[in-house]
Amino acid sequence: MKKILFVVLSFFVFGSPLAYADSTYYVVRHAEKLDGDNPVLTAKGVRRAAHIVTMLEGVPINAVYSTETYRTVMTATPTAADRGLEVKLFSTEDLDAFSNELKAMDGTFLIVAHSSSTPDLASLLSGVSIPKLEETDYEKLFKVVITGGEAKLTKMVTTFE
Repeated sequence: MKKILFVVLSFFVFGSPLAYADSTYYVVRHAEKLDGDNPVLTAKGVRRAAHIVTMLEGVPINAVYSTETYRTVMTATPTAADRGLEVKLFSTEDLDAFSNELKAMDGTFLIVAHSSSTPDLASLLSGVSIPKLEETDYEKLFKVVITGGEAKLTKMVTTFE
């Protein structure tokens, strides 16, 4: 009986282990890239990365995450630099674990990934199934807001020309 009472009281004191923090996630694919293995951004890609800074102006970003490729880091860096933050690297090998890590943190986050992992991560955060991006699609940005355990997905575009 004491164990049951302790578990019940712990639930109310510490919250549900499945409860998530109230947070906002901006999940975007890297900007336009050159061809080759681990390419850098094109001139248009550099402009798009700078435009993301403008789009998120006034948004209090707590952390910026990127995969380890040049193109994703180059897309994430302008926003991180604008906020005085470092780009934190993550792997797409276990997006489920990464999404749970993100959901446990309060704040607002920018996450830069790839054509397959961007919609996958936005789906995991929002609970909404999102199809893979086309190889030529660099404009989609997914905003996921979680409040009181409820997720809301907003699809945005990074069009700037």
